[in-house]
Amino acid sequence: MEAHRAYERFEKGNEAGGEELPRFARQAAVVVAVMAAFLAVATFLANESVKEVITGETHRADASNQLEANMLKIEVTEGDSTLLEVLGTGTPAEQEAAAHTRAHEAKVIEELQPADARLRKEIAAHDDEVDHANTQHLDYELAEVGLEVGIVLASVAIITRRRWLILVGGAAATAGVVLIAVGLLLI
Repeated sequence: MEAHRAYERFEKGNEAGGEELPRFARQAAVVVAVMAAFLAVATFLANESVKEVITGETHRADASNQLEANMLKIEVTEGDSTLLEVLGTGTPAEQEAAAHTRAHEAKVIEELQPADARLRKEIAAHDDEVDHANTQHLDYELAEVGLEVGIVLASVAIITRRRWLILVGGAAATAGVVLIAVGLLLI
């Protein structure tokens, strides 16, 4: 019997409160859903920026390896040339081999210098891409934090019926949305 009376009091309390609680709860739930949608976008963008960082680092490493290989080729050729110069001070055949090696060294250096310049530019471009993607990733990660805090505060507002929690949660989520926009505009 006591349970029945408690249930009746609960029903009367909800009727006395009118539509305020359900309307507030519905509005807060819509706010949470919107925040969750932005959170999904921020998470996707953060994951994409991580992929860009990894890809950029891979391309930069490939270009660096090619540059190092070219530098090694030049050093080996210079070493061969120096060795043959030292050894080629005797017979005319040795002197001719040393001259041929010097010509080969000059040819190798001449062929590799444009490639090396291109590779240095490519490495710098990949470094810039990686820096940009890292900055975007940080923006998106911070956006995720703001949106998650907003969702938690809005959810607590539904339970506690505190409107100020919705406002604070909305402010945190707004900061997250702004960070998403900043990350997208940093092109």
